[in-house]
Amino acid sequence: MTNEVKAEVKFIEVTWKRAFKVWWSLTWRILLIGLLASIVIGILINSILRSAGIGPSTIRIVAGIVGGIVGIFVNTAIIRVVLRKRYSDFRIALIEE
Repeated sequence: MTNEVKAEVKFIEVTWKRAFKVWWSLTWRILLIGLLASIVIGILINSILRSAGIGPSTIRIVAGIVGGIVGIFVNTAIIRVVLRKRYSDFRIALIEE
């Protein structure tokens, strides 16, 4: 999916304030959504594997692997949201070279 871009693109300076806005936009979402996803996935994996009679050390290994995979998808989805966000005085645009 491509969006039409105005013929005239105005580039603005990458300031510390703008960099902080992008960093904060990513960080709070990753912390909050990542924490919630970790809790939900952890509870699900723990309950499923415990009911199957699997030991705690194996549960930790499986939870770590699944958590890492889920983390990749969650973080990628968050980055996608932030890339589409409009900030007060700018937005992030990907420009084909």
